[in-house]
Amino acid sequence: MKIKDFYEISKPLVLDGGLATELEITYGKKFTTNLWSASCLYQDPDAIREVHLSYFRAGADIATTCSYQIPIDNFIKEGFTKQEAIELIQKSVHLAVEARDIFWKEYKEYKEYKEDQTQKRMKPMIALSFGPFGGSLGDYSEYTGNYGNDINLEKLKEFHKNNLNIFKPLLSLIDFIAFETIPSYLEIESICSLLKEEEDFDIPCWISFTCKNEDQISDGKLLIDCIKLCSKIDCIVSIGINCVIPKFIEKLVKNIREELDKNGYEKKYVICYPNAGDYRCDDKINPDEFEDYTKIWAELAKFKIIIGGCCKTTPDHIRNIRNALKSFPGLGIE
Repeated sequence: MKIKDFYEISKPLVLDGGLATELEITYGKKFTTNLWSASCLYQDPDAIREVHLSYFRAGADIATTCSYQIPIDNFIKEGFTKQEAIELIQKSVHLAVEARDIFWKEYKEYKEYKEDQTQKRMKPMIALSFGPFGGSLGDYSEYTGNYGNDINLEKLKEFHKNNLNIFKPLLSLIDFIAFETIPSYLEIESICSLLKEEEDFDIPCWISFTCKNEDQISDGKLLIDCIKLCSKIDCIVSIGINCVIPKFIEKLVKNIREELDKNGYEKKYVICYPNAGDYRCDDKINPDEFEDYTKIWAELAKFKIIIGGCCKTTPDHIRNIRNALKSFPGLGIE
């Protein structure tokens, strides 16, 4: 998908939910290395495909690939050659595409589709997931942005450029690039600098931050400063938050929408995929509550929003997000 194609969609979109936590909960996976959920790319790729498929069936318009934590060095530490590592990493895209194609075949063969010949859902899309530098370290620094004194803008930029280069041969298969769980203003600067240098880059991107409260990202920088920086990059079509404690979401969504509109970026979307619960607090959201909150978040974003879930969210949460959006007349959500 190209950038202009994204803006032509002009309605809310449903993102998938937690991948790693769903692999843990439903498939009993235990992640003990810095590869985290990417270890399933060689241990049990079928499970990854099935999780993607479960989210499409629940109503997701977009699946994020199992590539959040994929530095080649981490695969080499597990005994793979560089070429084997690249092939495994690229497999994350193929698994998501396979799941999408299985679902789309099912959907088109569905009885209601045959009876009225009306396509009620758009063909689901694939987002290439890139996690933060801290995710590769396995020390939870994606929640603090504290990468140490040796890390500078150029090192962070090289990290993200190396990840992007792995997938350059597969860009025709994806619809979005997602820079997720970014905790640091310096890392945001590195991503924006990288995207500026990519000539003729016409793939819609989103960037989502982790936040310590309603006004600051994890390293303490003001959210509005991050929005100002990212909104200037043409290929960044959506800006928002993920892996965030649920109680902060309402004001964060409101602040992002207002800041985008104030600076002339009304067409850009907010993206919001909070946790249903995590180790940092007892603040949890069950699927029914998620449905209620979705209505609030969508209205605050003036319906220019992508809504999904992060840690501990399940297909039931995603199903309820879609149900919430369907309740608004005129949005064209089925």
